[in-house]
Amino acid sequence: MATQKLNDINQLVGRFLDLQEQWADSPGTFNWAPLRVLATAGATSYNEGNGSSFQILATDGMDHGEFHLRFLEYSLEAGFDPFKLVRQGSGDAVKPVFAHESLAYAAQQNPWSARMLACLQNVARARFGSIDIKKTGLSEADLAGIMASCRDAIPADVFDALLHVLPAAEAALAACC
Repeated sequence: MATQKLNDINQLVGRFLDLQEQWADSPGTFNWAPLRVLATAGATSYNEGNGSSFQILATDGMDHGEFHLRFLEYSLEAGFDPFKLVRQGSGDAVKPVFAHESLAYAAQQNPWSARMLACLQNVARARFGSIDIKKTGLSEADLAGIMASCRDAIPADVFDALLHVLPAAEAALAACC
């Protein structure tokens, strides 16, 4: 089963790279429909326990452009949860399915990366902006883990508000950072 999941992820990445090459060759005439289909197919492919998620493999470390922004937007529209945490191969530690820290770093120099980060911050504001933790659908421990792992994509005011109502978050942040 794990090999099948890994093959599925590899196929998604291969399709992504093919489309990225087509876009680079002719951005003005690129057909966006196949990218939307790919983003939809990959929106729930978190590849838990088999390495990085498709979304990390497709976007992390790239020189982002319109292609990457649209891929992220299409993925979010299709239900991709960039704040999901998955267990690493060892089963003990968790990691986010999206590279929030590296995107935040890239956003300092690249306007497309900045727009991608703004998309994630909008998702964070909609999902975590409510001070009522029960409305997030997460336990306090899970929310604290997300805050620790994804803090670069959570707007500062939302992050601070969560710290005030979530006692477990300060301990989780102290343990990791």
